[in-house]
Amino acid sequence: MYGSYRPRRRWLRWFLVWAGGTLAVAVIGLVIEAAVSPGTGQPQSPGSAFPVSPAASARSGPAPGTVGGGSPALSGPVQVVQGRELVNGVYLGFPHSTAGAVSAADYVVGEVFSTLDPDRAAAVMRLAAAPSYASAPQQAAQGAASDREDLGLAASGPVPAGYSLLVQPEQYQTRSVRADSVTVLLLCDFTTTQPGTGTQTQIAVIPVRMVWAQADWEVASFGAGDDASLAAEPFGSQAASLGWQELLPEGSASVG
Repeated sequence: MYGSYRPRRRWLRWFLVWAGGTLAVAVIGLVIEAAVSPGTGQPQSPGSAFPVSPAASARSGPAPGTVGGGSPALSGPVQVVQGRELVNGVYLGFPHSTAGAVSAADYVVGEVFSTLDPDRAAAVMRLAAAPSYASAPQQAAQGAASDREDLGLAASGPVPAGYSLLVQPEQYQTRSVRADSVTVLLLCDFTTTQPGTGTQTQIAVIPVRMVWAQADWEVASFGAGDDASLAAEPFGSQAASLGWQELLPEGSASVG
C-alpha cells in the first residue's frame, strides 16, 4: 500500500509522481525552489540539489507505441544484465542493444538515486555519465548531501542506523530508439525510512536518456517532460494498460 507522504526531491521535481490515496502529481520547474517550512514540528522530507540537465527540458519522447525514426520500441519483459566489468565499484560494459541500455539505466538509477553517500553518487556518475554531461558528478554529490540534510543528517559522514533511501526500478518503457541512443522510462518504487516516521513508499516515473559512447551506454541526461500521466502502481492493471513492461532481475528465470 502506498502512503501519502510526499518527499520534496528537488533534483527529481521535473518527473516524480507520487501515489497516495488518490494520484497526486508534482511537476515543478527547475527555476522554482522547493520551500521547506521551518518550525512545523513535522519530519522533513528528503530533498536534493541534483538538477535535471538542460537537455532534459523537452518532452522525453513520442507518445506510447511510437518512437523517433519509426523504429519499434522494445516491448515485453526484459532480463536485466550486469555490466561485464567492475571499475572502482561501478559496473560498466553493458551490451550494445536496447536491452543493454535499459539495464544500464536501471543500474545507474538504482545506484545514484538511492545513496546517501555524496562520494559514492559522484563516483558512479563520474564513470556512468556521457562526456556531454560533465556536471553530473558534482550534481550527484550535491543531491546526496541535500537528501541527508533534509533527513536531518549532516551533509557527510556515516549514515546513522534507521535512515535509508531506496529507488527501485520495477518496470520500463522505451522511447526514441536508435542504434546509439534511447530514452528509457523507469517506473520505480521510491522508499524512505527514518526514525519516527518509519518506512514510506511512493511511485516515481524517471526518464533517462542513454547514449552509446566510449563503447558503453552512458547517461546523457535525466529526462523530464510530460510523463506524469504514465504513473501507476507497478504490475497493476493500470500500469499494463499504460504500456509498462517488467524488468526481470539479474539471474531470474526468463519469461517465455
